[in-house]
Amino acid sequence: MLVDWSPGYREYAPPAALRAGVSCLWVRVIPAGEAGQAPVLPDGCADLIWQRGRGVFVAGPDTGPVPSAFEPATLFAGIRLRPGAGGARPRPGPAAARFGHA
Repeated sequence: MLVDWSPGYREYAPPAALRAGVSCLWVRVIPAGEAGQAPVLPDGCADLIWQRGRGVFVAGPDTGPVPSAFEPATLFAGIRLRPGAGGARPRPGPAAARFGHA
């Protein structure tokens, strides 16, 4: 698969072998000298995201819009999992409740 790394946001169909659990592959490229914000809208999906300079992290599934700021020259590549493909959402443990994350 060839990926367009020019500025903007694009989604790609996943390889056939991954379609049962993967909704799409995506990239977001923010050019140098440009920054911005965009809400991430809830879609019931979790994303495995790689961000240049940060590494890999998981986002979602979200229960409401989440504001997201983009720094200049930011590069993201993501895998959007279908709802439920990542398994059950882990329940917060006792430490999460102590710190107000439950």
